[in-house]
Amino acid sequence: MSAAIAIGTILLDKYRVDRVLGQGGMGVVLAATHLHLNERVAMKFLLPEVLSNREVVTRFMREAQAAVRLKGEHVARVIDVGTLPWGAPYMVMEYLDGQDLSALIADRGRLPAAEAADHLLQACEGLAEAHAMGIVHRDVKPANFFLTRRPDGSPLLKVLDFGISKSPVTVDGGLTHTQAVMGTPMYMSPEQMRSTRDVDARTDIWALGVVLYECLSGQRPFDAPTFSALCLKAAVDPTPPLTIPLPRGLDVLVYRCLEKEPAARYQSIAELATALAPYAGNQRQAATVVDRVSAMLGTRVPAQPVAPISVAGAHAAPTTLGASAGSTASGAGRSSKGVWVAGGLAVAVAAAVTAFAMTRSGGGATGDEIRPASSQVPVERPPTPDPVPEPAPPDIAPVEAPAVEPAVVDPAPAAIATPVPDPPAAIDKKSKSRKPRSKSKDAPARGEQKAPASRDPLDSRT
Repeated sequence: MSAAIAIGTILLDKYRVDRVLGQGGMGVVLAATHLHLNERVAMKFLLPEVLSNREVVTRFMREAQAAVRLKGEHVARVIDVGTLPWGAPYMVMEYLDGQDLSALIADRGRLPAAEAADHLLQACEGLAEAHAMGIVHRDVKPANFFLTRRPDGSPLLKVLDFGISKSPVTVDGGLTHTQAVMGTPMYMSPEQMRSTRDVDARTDIWALGVVLYECLSGQRPFDAPTFSALCLKAAVDPTPPLTIPLPRGLDVLVYRCLEKEPAARYQSIAELATALAPYAGNQRQAATVVDRVSAMLGTRVPAQPVAPISVAGAHAAPTTLGASAGSTASGAGRSSKGVWVAGGLAVAVAAAVTAFAMTRSGGGATGDEIRPASSQVPVERPPTPDPVPEPAPPDIAPVEAPAVEPAVVDPAPAAIATPVPDPPAAIDKKSKSRKPRSKSKDAPARGEQKAPASRDPLDSRT
C-alpha cells in the first residue's frame, strides 16, 4: 500500500502524504499534512485486499463513529472521515508524537509501580468516558495506549483503536455473531474468549489487569503457543503470583482484576481507579482522575484509608474465587481501621497513667507538659488531677470552763453580792494541757464574799 500511495501524494486536494507510520494486516496509517490548516495529521485507511469484506469495512466506520463521540483528552481526536476515490474508507486523526506503552515496556523491561499506576489511571479516564456512553473497547492492550505529552510537558496517555468496540449504536445489528471472537488473545477475558458479543465493561477491567501485570513484571500472566491452550490457562489456571517487590496491596488489586468470574472483579472503572489512586506517583492528578471518572459514571467510591507501604517479599496468594479476593481486600481495610483505633486508645490510656503517676510523685512534668508519643495518632490530653494537699494539724477546740451553778442568794441582805466564778484556765496549744491561772494567796478578792454553802429551798424569807 505504501508503494501505491507515494510520499508527497496529495489526497482529496488537502492532505499531503509525508511518511508511513505503520501498517497492519488490514490497514495502514500515514503521517500527512493538512495543507489548508498547515497542521500535521494521521490518516488511517484500509488496504485494497480487505475492501471486499463488508464486515471489516463496517467495523472501520464503527471505530470512527465511536471515537468521534468521545471528547476527552485521553482519546485520540477524530478530525475527518470519508471515502477515497478508489472506495477505501479513511479516517483523519490528530497526530501524536511519542510511543505506545508496549514499546516502552520493551525498552525498559518493567516500570516502577508509581509510573505504571499513573499510566493506567489515565487509561481508566479514557475508558470511563466510553463506558459512560455504553461503548466497551474489547481490545485493551499496551499497543493501544499511546504515550505523548501535553503542551506543558506533562505525560499524557491516549486510548486508540475502537475498531472492535461494542456500542449500543451499530451500523449493522448482526455484525457480531454469537460465537465470534475478536481482540488480542493474550489480553482477552475468559468470557470474551467464549463469545465477544456477550461481554460488558468488566472485560476491559480484566484487560487492564493484564496490562498492569505486564507493566509491573515485564511479562503477561497467561501465555501459550496456541489459542486453545491460552483459553484453557486463562479460564482455569490461577494467576501467577507477582514475586517482585511491590507496594503493599498492589498485587491484590491486580489479582482482583484477573478474577475468572466477572462478578468477582471490580464492577466499574470508578472502583478500579479509586483502588489504584493511592499507588500513583502524581497524587494530585490521581485525585482529579478519580473525581472525573466518578462523575462520568455517576458513582462515588469511598477512598482507601491506608496509604501503600513499599515492602518486599510478602504478597497475598492469588485466588480463583472472587469471594476470596473481595473478602481479602475488605478485611484488610477493617483490620487496618481496628489497629488505628486500638493504637489511639492505648496511647491515650498510657498518657493518662503517666500524668497521674508523675503528679502523685511530686516531681517530673505536669499534665500540661505531656505530649503524645506519635504525631500520627491524635490523643486527647488527659485532665490534670488536682494536687493532694498535705494533711493539716487537727484543730483543737477550746475547752469551755465548767459551768458553775449560780448560788441562790437571798435578795434581802443588801450587803451580800453575787459571787463571781473563777475565770477558765488558759490552754497551751503546744503542751495541750490546762494551765490554771495563778491566784493570790489571800482569801477572796476585795469586795467579794463567799456564798453560803447551801440553802433550804423552803426558807420562807423573802
